[in-house]
Amino acid sequence: MMTLLLTVLLSILFALKSDAQNVMRINYRDGSVYEVPVDRIDSVSFVKKTTESNDVTLVGEWLWGSREKGYYEVLTFNNDRTYTGYDYYLEFGFDTWTYGTYMANGILLNLWSSGYGYRRMYRWFVSALTENALEVMTQMGGFTYYRVQPEIYSLKIGEESYECLAGDYYVFTDGVKVSDNMGRLKGIVEGTSYMLKYDAKAALIMAYKVIVEK
Repeated sequence: MMTLLLTVLLSILFALKSDAQNVMRINYRDGSVYEVPVDRIDSVSFVKKTTESNDVTLVGEWLWGSREKGYYEVLTFNNDRTYTGYDYYLEFGFDTWTYGTYMANGILLNLWSSGYGYRRMYRWFVSALTENALEVMTQMGGFTYYRVQPEIYSLKIGEESYECLAGDYYVFTDGVKVSDNMGRLKGIVEGTSYMLKYDAKAALIMAYKVIVEK
């Protein structure tokens, strides 16, 4: 009954003030504020959180990558609530590191990031969390990170291997240290990279670390 009442009240609020207000402001108990443009909101729902997601942990390595965007990012969440962020910029061939702490509270994921000469706070909304994928909504838009699997792909410079079979295909390679050559991984230069591969049997996109050796 309370959920229905809140939903009705919010609907009325939006109806009455939609012509005057264009931002929904959320005030948190810790004093922080998050603002969402009204035109980006499709609907507001109140749900009872189940305990099923408690079995899934953020701890581990997570990869997001895009050749179109020009970089990939690896987030590593640790048991002690610290995390690291590694970004590799494909066109320029350089990387950056950030370090900080995080706190997950329901659908909220707060990141406190420290770098050289700055300290920032990011508030993300977790739209989905499974053993394999982490979907978040950030101030920059929506992103899906994939958990880095324990299996490591190893190549030598110039070697082509790990041919995709039975409907598998490579979703992302950096094209700098390792590339996708018609469904086969090719080592380009020495170093460590990451890639995304679609597993047809599992119907999932999987993330892997790739090491290229001389």
